[in-house]
Amino acid sequence: MTMTTTRRTLLIGATAGAMASGTGAIGRAPSPSFRLRPWLALASVPGASWALFDGASVTAQAEGDARAGTPATPDTLFEAASLSKPVLAAAVHDLVREGRIDLDEPVARHIDFTRDAATRAITPRHLLSHASGLPNWRTDAGSDLVSRFAPGSAFRYSGEGFVLLGRLVEAVTGRTAAEVVRARVLVPAGMTRSGYGWTAERTPAVAWAHDADGDLLPDAGPAHFEAQRAAGPRRPVETWTRSDQIAAAAALGKPPLPIFMTPNMAAGLWTTAGDYARFLHFARAYPAMDAPAVTVAGDLSWGLGWGLERSGGRRFAWHWGSNDGVANLFVLDLDRGAGLVVLTNGTGGQRVYARAARVHFAREFDALTWLQP
Repeated sequence: MTMTTTRRTLLIGATAGAMASGTGAIGRAPSPSFRLRPWLALASVPGASWALFDGASVTAQAEGDARAGTPATPDTLFEAASLSKPVLAAAVHDLVREGRIDLDEPVARHIDFTRDAATRAITPRHLLSHASGLPNWRTDAGSDLVSRFAPGSAFRYSGEGFVLLGRLVEAVTGRTAAEVVRARVLVPAGMTRSGYGWTAERTPAVAWAHDADGDLLPDAGPAHFEAQRAAGPRRPVETWTRSDQIAAAAALGKPPLPIFMTPNMAAGLWTTAGDYARFLHFARAYPAMDAPAVTVAGDLSWGLGWGLERSGGRRFAWHWGSNDGVANLFVLDLDRGAGLVVLTNGTGGQRVYARAARVHFAREFDALTWLQP
C-alpha cells in the first residue's frame, strides 16, 4: 500500500474505543445507540465498517458507500492499514509459544538484514514494541536498515520493523508470512472474509480510498493492489516469496524496499470490522501483547503488539491504521474484553473514529490526542 510519511502514517495503527453509549452485558455485544452516517457526512468520508464486541459476541454494521453508487455492507472489505500489525504480532506469539521464536534472540541469527553491527542486536521483542530504532519506511534504494538508537532504549514507530518480523516468521517456518498468519490467526479466529488480497478471477466487494474532500482516489486502494498483483506471478499473493515480491516491485519500476512490496505484512490486510473484532477476542490468548514494554508518552506505552493506555484505574489496548485515503481504529477494554472497531475509506476518518471512541467510553483518550496530525 502507498503510504505518506506524515505523523498520521508514523502512527499507522492506533487507538481504540467503542461505539455505543451503553456498555452492554458481559458476554453480549451492546446494541448501538447511534449511527455513524451523520459523522461520516461531517468528515467527508463516504463509508465505514464498524463493530462493537463484548467477548466473543459481535455486532457489526456498515454505513455509507464503498464508493459512489455502491453501498458498503458488513461484508465489504476495507484496508486494515496498520491494523495489520497486531494480526502479525499474534502469529509471532503463537510461534513463541511453540518455542520456534525466542523473543530475546537477535533476528540477525536468522536473517542477514543489515550491515550495521549495532542494529544486529535487534530482537523480536524490540520489533513488536517498536523499540528497535528502525525507520517507519525507507524510499531510497541505496539506504541500509539502521537503528537510530540502541535497540530497546526508546519508542520509534516502524513499519519496516514489522516487515522484518514477517521475514523472521518465514525463516523459522519455511512458509510465507501471509500463509502463516492465515493458518495461525485468520482461520482459528473465524476471520472468514479477511486476507492479503484476492485473485483476478474473484474480486470481492471492496471499499475504495477517498481524499479529505471525499473524492475518489482512483489509483489507491483496490486499484493499487491490483496493479501490484498484476506485476507478480500468477498465483495468490499470499504465496509470494520474497524474490517474487522483489520482482513484482521491479516490474513496476520500484526499488526492492518493503513499502513497495506485496503483500505488505505491516499494512496489507483487507478485512471487515466484524472479522477484526473476532481477532481482538482471539488475541486475548497472548497476554504478552498487554504487557508494557516501552514508554511512548505520559500514560501511553506499547506492548508486544499494540498500544496501551492506562489511566484512572482502567486499561485499554489501541491501534490505528492509515493508508492513503483510509483511517481506522480499534479500542479494547482489557479488563472487560469489550470494545470497538471502526474502519473508514476516507482521509477524514480519524475524526469519525475519535468521536466514536469518546462517545462510547464517555471519556477522553490520551492516545487520540497523541494521534493528532
